[in-house]
Amino acid sequence: MSRLIWSMGFMGLALACALASWLHRPVELPPRAEEAAPPEPHVQALTPRPIPVTPRPSKPALQAQPEVRPGVALTSGPDAERPARSRRTPPAQRLRLVTALRGTYTAPDDRRDAVLAELTASGESHAPWTEQARAALAQWHAQVEADVLPVQAEPPRCFAAGCVARVTFPDGDSFQESFRRTADLQLGEGTTHMQLPPERRASGEVVAAWLVLRPATP
Repeated sequence: MSRLIWSMGFMGLALACALASWLHRPVELPPRAEEAAPPEPHVQALTPRPIPVTPRPSKPALQAQPEVRPGVALTSGPDAERPARSRRTPPAQRLRLVTALRGTYTAPDDRRDAVLAELTASGESHAPWTEQARAALAQWHAQVEADVLPVQAEPPRCFAAGCVARVTFPDGDSFQESFRRTADLQLGEGTTHMQLPPERRASGEVVAAWLVLRPATP
């Protein structure tokens, strides 16, 4: 009986040792599957949206404008149908006289003398237009005598640039009154007239030069 017990104890001890040695063996774990990379975030392709373009209002076609040059008037309608001779450049004598009128002078007497000198230098004329100029000067004289007082007027003298008449007033007051009353005097269509700076004499008389220019167009 005791022998049986010892045999069983020995066998149990052997089993225990075998079990202990087996438990101490390293256990190989199965290979782990590689961790899947985190899914990339789904990026939706951005499609550029078309930018609305508002069409600009169309500009009206510009009409060609005629070139405007200084001193040249544009004519249209009935005026454009006038004969070419009515649109000619003013005569050179008239232009020189106008230049003398617009010059810069230190005294009014200098302007008067320069204009009269240019007028005389243009040469004496008996052209058909001088008849209208003489009639205009006669009308001027008659208007002054009717509205102011009788004055002495020399016969007009006509040159290529214009006609002039010298008128003598008894005093400065009558001269000023005549100038005031005839400031808006009209002497006919196309007639340009003016009064040059007066000459004052020691006697008190005032001599004025009345000037009618040659027409701007022949």
